[in-house]
Amino acid sequence: MSKYDSFTAYLREQPYREVRLGFGDLEKILGFKLPSSASQHRAWWSNNGSNNVMTKAWLSAGFRTRDVDMENERLTFERVAAPDPETAPVEPSPQPPDDLTLVQRIVEVLRGEDELQARRLRRAIIAALATPKTESVLDIFASDLPDDAFDGVFPQRREKGWREIDL
Repeated sequence: MSKYDSFTAYLREQPYREVRLGFGDLEKILGFKLPSSASQHRAWWSNNGSNNVMTKAWLSAGFRTRDVDMENERLTFERVAAPDPETAPVEPSPQPPDDLTLVQRIVEVLRGEDELQARRLRRAIIAALATPKTESVLDIFASDLPDDAFDGVFPQRREKGWREIDL
C-alpha cells in the first residue's frame, strides 16, 4: 500500500478526460504536504514510471501530466489509458451523452442528495469555465468588431492592414 493510493483512487473516480489541480489541491487529496522537490523541479512531474512513487500513482490510474506550471503551482492530469488492470478493475466506458442529457444529469447532481458529488461537479464546472482554451494570442486579443466600436477605448485608431503584419 502506497501513501499515494488516495490520489490514485481520486483520479480513477474522475469522469473527466482532464483534471486540472493546484499543488495545494493535491495536498488536500493526499492529506499531507508534497515533497519540496515537487515545487522546485519540473522533472518531479515527468511521466517516467521510475521517477518517483507518486508518478506511479497517476500512471496506474491511466493519467499523464501536462501543462506543469511551476510558477503558479498548477498542472493538468490527462487521461491517456484505462487504469492499470492489475491495480483496479476496468469497466467499459459509457457512450458520451448528448448535450440535453448531459445538462439534465448535471442538474440532477447539483440538486441531488450527495453534496460531496455536487461540490466536485461545481468545482469542475467553475475550473472549466475559468480557463478558456486559447491556442494563440489572437484568441485573446483579436476582434472582428468595426473600428468605431473602439472609439474612446484606445488613444489611436487601428492601423489599416493590421492583420497582414509579418511577425
